[in-house]
Amino acid sequence: MGQQERPSASNTMAELRRCVLSHLSSVAMASSSSLFLSSPIAPKATRIPPPLSLPLASPFSNSLRLHPRRSLTTAAALQVEKQDSVKLEPVHSPPPPSLPFRVGHGFDLHRLEPGLPLIIGGIAIPHDRGCEAHSDGDVLLHCVVDAILGALGLPDIGQIFPDSDPKWKGAASSVFVREAVKLMHEAGYELGNLDATLILQRPKLSPHKEAIRSNLCDLLGAHPSVVNLKAKTHEKVDSLGENRSIAAHTVVLLIRKENIP
Repeated sequence: MGQQERPSASNTMAELRRCVLSHLSSVAMASSSSLFLSSPIAPKATRIPPPLSLPLASPFSNSLRLHPRRSLTTAAALQVEKQDSVKLEPVHSPPPPSLPFRVGHGFDLHRLEPGLPLIIGGIAIPHDRGCEAHSDGDVLLHCVVDAILGALGLPDIGQIFPDSDPKWKGAASSVFVREAVKLMHEAGYELGNLDATLILQRPKLSPHKEAIRSNLCDLLGAHPSVVNLKAKTHEKVDSLGENRSIAAHTVVLLIRKENIP
């Protein structure tokens, strides 16, 4: 038999070197891979957030719940049904209070024009001018009527006796006073007292005051002691002071009849 050929020392060393280099290369590659994976710039895996947990019951769930859209006919029918189910009580205005006293104020003003009669308190006063008005233009009686109507809480003289009504054209103002007195008695009142002030520059009323007051008492059915009349000039200021107009103020106190002793 022939002898087996033994490897030489140089071949053995070369093989050993290849094994060592192969092993070192494997270790190096493993280290670099681990360094790359742990590097801060390495891409990170995307984190998926956990699903939101909604409460099972919410105080607003009923208010936020969507309903099918109703038709206009259905909505109108529901509205009518709701209105029918509500019974409205009839509203009654309270009766007027039974006051023992009532106070009223009246005011009137008329323009003075030449050639017209001047009537004050139902008395014709000599003057070169008179009141321009739809009726006789009696400024004192007009404001007396307004004072009585105001105390009773009624409309003013212009609403009850409108100047648009032809039947009041040139009418005597005593008609208006009698109607106001009738309304006063129907309401259960009597005249307590009356205080009137006339404002005019001319003519002087001193010679005529008693005749005016007496006639006014007759129209009102009142004693002269409860009817007062004053006259003032306007110190030549504005239309009253320049004899271009005349005005009057009146205050009345009405007393309920059962309270009169």
